[in-house]
Formats: sequence, C-alpha cells, structure tokens
Amino acid sequence: MARLVAVCREEKYTFLQRQIPLVIDETLTMVMEFADVCVGCGSSRIKQKELELFARKYSALTKDEVVIALMVSRVDLSSALAQMVPCVGCRRSVERLFNQLVDSRHPSLEPLLVTSSSVMSVKNSLLLDPKALYALFYVHGCKLDSLVESIPKSKKNKRCSLHSLDTHKTRCPTSSWLDVWELMSQECRDEVVLIDSKSLLDTLESYLGKHRFCTECRSKVLRAYSILVNEVDSTKEKGYCPALYDGLQCSADKQHVNVKGDTDFIDNLISRAEPELLGKYVRGRLLHLRFVTC
Repeated sequence: MARLVAVCREEKYTFLQRQIPLVIDETLTMVMEFADVCVGCGSSRIKQKELELFARKYSALTKDEVVIALMVSRVDLSSALAQMVPCVGCRRSVERLFNQLVDSRHPSLEPLLVTSSSVMSVKNSLLLDPKALYALFYVHGCKLDSLVESIPKSKKNKRCSLHSLDTHKTRCPTSSWLDVWELMSQECRDEVVLIDSKSLLDTLESYLGKHRFCTECRSKVLRAYSILVNEVDSTKEKGYCPALYDGLQCSADKQHVNVKGDTDFIDNLISRAEPELLGKYVRGRLLHLRFVTC
C-alpha cells in the first residue's frame, strides 16, 4: 500500500528509497511512499525443493547471461501488461509510472531498478543471490498475481472500479476521499486543507461565468467570499450568520483559507457539494453557503 508521507517544499527534494513525487497541481507536490512488502519476500513460505531446482538452473548461467535475462524493455513491459492486467486503466497507470521513473531515476520500486534507457532490472545485490531472486519471483510474484486477480472488474470491459467508465461519468468518486485521508501524514493533511485564496476566487469567478449566474446570485457568492477572507466587516452585514463559516478561517495575510481538518466536517462539506460534483446544477443561493468546497 502506498502512503503520502511528506510535502515537497524544495525544488531539489531528496527522495528516499521507495519514494516518488506525486504532483497534485502546479503549486503542490507530495511524496508518495510505497510499502516495502518485499522485505524478506516471505522467506518462511519458500519451498526448499523448488528453491534447489531454481538454484541449479541459475548456476547454469553466467553472470552476464543472468544480467541479460533480467533486463525488461519498455516493449516487453507493455506486452506483459497486456497479458496479465485486464484493466486498460491500470495498464496505462503502470506505463505512466514507468515513464516517470525513466525520467527521474528515483529508487521507488527497489529492489527493481529503472534506467534512463527505459530498461527495468533488479539491483546488483539480488543478481548474485539465487534465493532472493527465487523469493522475488515465486513468493512475492505470486502474491502480486493474486492481488491483480482479486481486484473487482467489470464483466463488460474488464475495467476495475477505479477506472470504470461509470466512475468517469460521475466525474468525482466523492466517497473514496476518506480512504486517501487515512493514508496521509499529518503534514500532508495540513497542506491539503489549506486553500489558496486567489485560486479559490479564480475558481468562483470561472464557475459563475461558465454557468451565467444572474447578477444577484453572482453578487451573493462574491460577497460571501469577501466575508470569508475578511475583506468585509461581517458584523455590519445584514443577516450574517457566523455558523455558516464555522470550520473555515482566513490566514492573517489573507493568502489562504484554512479548512478544519476534521473528517466529519470535511465529509459534510463534500456531501453538500456532491450534487455539483456529480454534474447537477446548483443554485447561486446554495453555492453562497458552500462555495469553499469548489
């Protein structure tokens, strides 16, 4: 299982073993870390007779032959994916990750390595260890085969639930956000609930223009934004209700809006915005109350 463990705050961030940058948008990049499930590769499950047979075949090869046999090109990878992974979305995701590793050379998949010449292999310490290679291929590899087989897939097009066309039609699988939240470090959680004020205003204006809101509705939404970022004295607003802004706080420099990092509160915000995220029209008076969730 992968986790989001840190935020890249420097251009030359030092990535550790099994880590890779995950670009959220042009202003935010997080560090995703893959679990090292291959540690030991289930050595207790190694079958001695099968290991001995593998070791004999391994010893029949020279070191150079072993190196060549364990080199997988981009074409080889795509061919194997087509046979082993039925979901086209999953295959494309693997290919994107491979291309990213070719460019970055991050040690994200150790003990697997990806070179700048688009070739995947294993690190040198495993090349000389037949027991480790056996465990990698026949123990850990079998686990991964079982994992791929266990993923629910559509009978119609073999797509998994994450890449199904039905999911794309809804535009946003809002029910899955908590799964991601549970896999984030506190630093990542604090960052993801920090909303840039200018970006929020740009989103609001773009949305209002796209859907041609009437002058009154547009005015109410933008007035709500001004109250939120403390550009308007809320105490002088007729009918102002402080409860509408509970859990939302503007920074002292008015550059960011902080959303309360409470799962119940966030879930409520997403639920209120869900009709729009699913493609349904939302009246301006309702958006006035929940524009922060755009």
